[in-house]
Amino acid sequence: MKIKNKNYKELICLKTGAKARIIKFFDHNAVSYVKVNINMKFQNSSFQILKTIQFDDMEKQFNYIK
Repeated sequence: MKIKNKNYKELICLKTGAKARIIKFFDHNAVSYVKVNINMKFQNSSFQILKTIQFDDMEKQFNYIK
């Protein structure tokens, strides 16, 4: 994923199909990270998961929703 796509904040998880949203971007020790809020629904329950991943790994785990 290219840096110009930072404007698209809505994501979909490739593994589960759950909707996700980018909360923020930040750098630490010269590595770019993304904090993602994942909303999962299972039967009658809803879960929110906060996950921090490297920006370069985004395309392996998520797709942007256009």
